[in-house]
Amino acid sequence: MPKNTKVVLPDTTRVIEGFRDTGYTFEASIADIIDNSIGPGGAKNVAVRLGLDPTGDAIVEVADDGVGMDLDGLENAMRYGAERQTNPNSLSKFGLGLKTASTQFCRRLLVVSRPQGTDVSFAAAWDLDTVAASGQWILEHDVAEDPEGEMLDDALSDLEDLSGVSPAGGTLVAWAKIDRLLKTQSGKEAKNRTQAMKRTEANLRQHLRMVFQRFLDPEDARARNVNIYLNGDKLSAWDPFMEGRGGNLVMTKDFTFDVPGGQTHTAQLRAFILPRKDETADLDAWKEANVSLNLQGIYLYREDRLIDGPSWLDTGAAETHINNLRVELSFDALLDGVFGVGIKKSGVHIDGALVEVLIDLLTPLRREADKRSRAGNAKTAAARASGNRPTEVTLGRLKGKLNVPVISKSADGSVVMVNKTGDVPVIGADGQPSGIVNITVDDEFASMNIVRRESLTDGVLWDMSLSTNNILQVELNAGHEWYQKAYLPIAENSTMVQAIEFLFYAIAQAELDATNSDSREMFEELRIDVSRNLRKLVKDLPQPDLDDEE
Repeated sequence: MPKNTKVVLPDTTRVIEGFRDTGYTFEASIADIIDNSIGPGGAKNVAVRLGLDPTGDAIVEVADDGVGMDLDGLENAMRYGAERQTNPNSLSKFGLGLKTASTQFCRRLLVVSRPQGTDVSFAAAWDLDTVAASGQWILEHDVAEDPEGEMLDDALSDLEDLSGVSPAGGTLVAWAKIDRLLKTQSGKEAKNRTQAMKRTEANLRQHLRMVFQRFLDPEDARARNVNIYLNGDKLSAWDPFMEGRGGNLVMTKDFTFDVPGGQTHTAQLRAFILPRKDETADLDAWKEANVSLNLQGIYLYREDRLIDGPSWLDTGAAETHINNLRVELSFDALLDGVFGVGIKKSGVHIDGALVEVLIDLLTPLRREADKRSRAGNAKTAAARASGNRPTEVTLGRLKGKLNVPVISKSADGSVVMVNKTGDVPVIGADGQPSGIVNITVDDEFASMNIVRRESLTDGVLWDMSLSTNNILQVELNAGHEWYQKAYLPIAENSTMVQAIEFLFYAIAQAELDATNSDSREMFEELRIDVSRNLRKLVKDLPQPDLDDEE
């Protein structure tokens, strides 16, 4: 017998509040709103306004000169789960982005629109406080009143000043009751809202330049040209591949997939190895490309818009020696199922069979990128290993007066470190390390007190080791974000560099002086925790516009 059924309506307030926690970043939210402008909106010009009003409240507005919407179109755009776009290749996905992206950060979303060729403006707004109080999906929806119409007029006038073209229509998206934007990582309100807004603007600027690269680049024929302005500044495209400016295209590969309806669609992969600084004739392009650990990997494009990355999408791990390898993987919207595109059009989960194919393709490219990178590093190894650096000279002169452990080697070949805890075995008579102290097997830096490594175990910022010359060394992780963002920018300041290196040396030697088989794990956990916290603390610091050589 058929089972009884019942229509069970969801709790309106909990659902709409739940949509506030879909995990959008601010940058991704604005990009999703711009998707609507240049996709179904057909806009040629988009202006983002971001700042603080005289009372210190945040201002977020996105205006475009697209086709605009009448009341019916506006109602559909504001519906959670808007009707599917007739164009299957639209940048839109589930009809949720405008709403969920906005209410992630504000409690009132206002959209004002004027269809091209008309003089009438229309407005619609979701106010979460109204929905919560009524328990109903109440959408404000009518001909725009004077304040709303004036907001659109002002926005389109500003857009005309920026673009030089008078908009025939357009749309304004405005956030109000913004309660989640200028927050610290702990969720508290930023104390200096002006500085927090400046950081937010800088992050958004780079994000939009990267995400809409193909639309912003007038020389890129893959996407129609769109002008995007942020606080009056016209954004230029950021090309991670240095195409035509030194980036070496090392592979092109097409993947064909069957989609429902008997059609086949193709995704294209292009892999680039970027030049080293000493190889490029276009230093400006090289600096702009920002060759670094966090920008290597696969850049995934859906409908010519970056939706994920850079990351390696489960095809391998990030490694410092392949910072110069960047891969472009492009597909159209009908392949969303293959690439697992979700509501935010990010955080994809690509088909496992495709991952295996990518691993086979990219493995030799990773080796080649590694080979080229190491070839460049070899050229500067001698300079980096020089014992004439000021820090090395000072340590060589003074470390005999410091309280540091002593290395003792016996006739049977065993090595012992004598510290505050007593005799700590380092190498046994059988030649096997004890595991209590790291042993350096790289003779290149054997005489150095401070050694820079491309990476360290567990991603720690610093570690200690015993060199083949029986010198206790401090190892610094050149791939750690703190090293790149806090240490490198002051690399030309010899006094500051020495002070920082002395600090690490003192910490490391104090740890070694208290290390034994019982305390080693505690010190390892301490380094891991400190290194992770430093990585989080410097997350919002700008990436320095220089290389990683002293």
